[in-house]
Amino acid sequence: MSAPRLRLALFVVIAGFMIGGPVAEQIFGLRSKAIRSWIMFSVPGLGMVDVSFSIRQPDGTFAPLDRFALLDEPRTGKLKRIEKRKDLAEVIERICAAAGPQADIRVKARQAVRSGWRTLHTGARNACAE
Repeated sequence: MSAPRLRLALFVVIAGFMIGGPVAEQIFGLRSKAIRSWIMFSVPGLGMVDVSFSIRQPDGTFAPLDRFALLDEPRTGKLKRIEKRKDLAEVIERICAAAGPQADIRVKARQAVRSGWRTLHTGARNACAE
Protein backbone atom coordinates (compact mmCIF):
# COMPACT_ATOMS: atom_id res chain seq x y z
CA MET A 1 0.00 0.00 0.00
CA SER A 2 1.36 3.42 -0.93
CA ALA A 3 2.03 6.09 1.72
CA PRO A 4 -0.82 8.43 0.62
CA ARG A 5 -3.33 5.55 0.70
CA LEU A 6 -2.07 4.45 4.11
CA ARG A 7 -2.48 7.99 5.46
CA LEU A 8 -6.00 8.20 3.99
CA ALA A 9 -6.97 4.85 5.49
CA LEU A 10 -5.58 5.86 8.88
CA PHE A 11 -7.44 9.19 8.71
CA VAL A 12 -10.74 7.44 7.87
CA VAL A 13 -10.32 4.99 10.77
CA ILE A 14 -9.50 7.75 13.28
CA ALA A 15 -12.30 10.05 12.04
CA GLY A 16 -14.76 7.16 12.17
CA PHE A 17 -13.77 6.43 15.75
CA MET A 18 -14.11 10.10 16.74
CA ILE A 19 -17.53 10.48 15.12
CA GLY A 20 -18.80 6.95 15.67
CA GLY A 21 -18.24 6.89 19.43
CA PRO A 22 -20.65 9.67 20.32
CA VAL A 23 -23.14 8.48 17.68
CA ALA A 24 -23.06 4.94 19.09
CA GLU A 25 -23.76 6.23 22.58
CA GLN A 26 -26.38 8.87 21.74
CA ILE A 27 -28.36 6.97 19.12
CA PHE A 28 -27.83 3.30 19.93
CA GLY A 29 -27.22 3.57 23.68
CA LEU A 30 -23.90 1.69 23.53
CA ARG A 31 -21.60 2.44 26.46
CA SER A 32 -18.06 1.19 26.59
CA LYS A 33 -14.71 2.31 27.94
CA ALA A 34 -13.30 1.79 24.43
CA ILE A 35 -15.84 4.14 22.80
CA ARG A 36 -15.36 7.86 23.24
CA SER A 37 -18.20 9.40 25.23
CA TRP A 38 -19.88 12.70 24.37
CA ILE A 39 -20.30 15.28 27.13
CA MET A 40 -22.87 18.03 26.67
CA PHE A 41 -20.99 20.58 28.73
CA SER A 42 -17.45 20.81 29.95
CA VAL A 43 -16.24 23.13 32.68
CA PRO A 44 -16.59 26.44 30.74
CA GLY A 45 -20.27 25.84 29.93
CA LEU A 46 -21.41 24.54 33.30
CA GLY A 47 -23.75 26.87 35.14
CA MET A 48 -24.74 28.95 32.11
CA VAL A 49 -28.41 29.89 32.01
CA ASP A 50 -30.40 29.77 28.77
CA VAL A 51 -33.39 32.04 29.23
CA SER A 52 -36.22 33.52 27.19
CA PHE A 53 -38.81 36.06 28.29
CA SER A 54 -42.30 36.72 26.98
CA ILE A 55 -44.92 39.32 27.90
CA ARG A 56 -48.71 39.09 27.75
CA GLN A 57 -50.19 41.40 25.13
CA PRO A 58 -53.54 43.22 25.58
CA ASP A 59 -55.26 40.57 23.44
CA GLY A 60 -54.04 37.80 25.81
CA THR A 61 -51.33 36.36 23.59
CA PHE A 62 -47.67 36.24 24.58
CA ALA A 63 -44.93 37.94 22.57
CA PRO A 64 -41.17 37.54 22.95
CA LEU A 65 -39.62 40.17 25.21
CA ASP A 66 -36.21 41.62 24.39
CA ARG A 67 -34.55 42.19 27.77
CA PHE A 68 -31.86 44.40 26.27
CA ALA A 69 -34.36 46.78 24.68
CA LEU A 70 -36.64 46.89 27.74
CA LEU A 71 -33.77 47.63 30.12
CA ASP A 72 -31.95 49.88 27.61
CA GLU A 73 -28.75 47.83 28.02
CA PRO A 74 -26.10 46.90 25.45
CA ARG A 75 -26.11 43.33 24.15
CA THR A 76 -22.84 42.64 25.95
CA GLY A 77 -21.80 42.24 29.54
CA LYS A 78 -23.65 40.87 32.52
CA LEU A 79 -27.09 40.92 30.94
CA LYS A 80 -25.90 38.76 28.03
CA ARG A 81 -24.25 36.00 30.08
CA ILE A 82 -26.38 34.92 32.99
CA GLU A 83 -24.33 32.42 34.94
CA LYS A 84 -26.11 31.92 38.27
CA ARG A 85 -29.63 31.59 39.62
CA LYS A 86 -29.06 34.73 41.68
CA ASP A 87 -28.15 36.68 38.51
CA LEU A 88 -31.31 35.40 36.81
CA ALA A 89 -33.44 36.48 39.78
CA GLU A 90 -31.92 39.99 39.59
CA VAL A 91 -32.64 40.24 35.85
CA ILE A 92 -36.24 39.08 36.38
CA GLU A 93 -36.68 41.68 39.13
CA ARG A 94 -35.33 44.45 36.88
CA ILE A 95 -37.58 43.38 33.98
CA CYS A 96 -40.67 43.29 36.19
CA ALA A 97 -39.88 46.76 37.56
CA ALA A 98 -39.34 48.16 34.05
CA ALA A 99 -42.48 46.53 32.62
CA GLY A 100 -44.77 47.94 35.29
CA PRO A 101 -46.86 46.64 38.18
CA GLN A 102 -49.50 44.85 36.09
CA ALA A 103 -47.08 43.13 33.70
CA ASP A 104 -47.41 39.41 33.07
CA ILE A 105 -43.88 38.21 32.27
CA ARG A 106 -43.25 34.53 31.58
CA VAL A 107 -39.75 33.13 31.96
CA LYS A 108 -38.43 29.91 30.47
CA ALA A 109 -35.00 29.17 31.87
CA ARG A 110 -32.68 26.21 32.07
CA GLN A 111 -29.18 25.84 33.47
CA ALA A 112 -26.36 23.79 31.99
CA VAL A 113 -25.29 20.94 34.24
CA ARG A 114 -22.98 18.02 33.57
CA SER A 115 -25.90 15.69 32.78
CA GLY A 116 -27.59 18.16 30.37
CA TRP A 117 -30.09 20.85 31.40
CA ARG A 118 -31.80 21.64 34.72
CA THR A 119 -35.12 23.49 34.39
CA LEU A 120 -35.26 26.66 36.47
CA HIS A 121 -38.49 28.25 35.18
CA THR A 122 -41.09 26.62 32.94
CA GLY A 123 -42.96 29.74 31.86
CA ALA A 124 -46.19 28.48 33.36
CA ARG A 125 -46.61 31.34 35.86
CA ASN A 126 -46.21 35.10 35.91
CA ALA A 127 -42.68 35.68 37.19
CA CYS A 128 -43.60 39.18 38.40
CA ALA A 129 -46.32 37.81 40.68
CA GLU A 130 -43.94 35.48 42.54
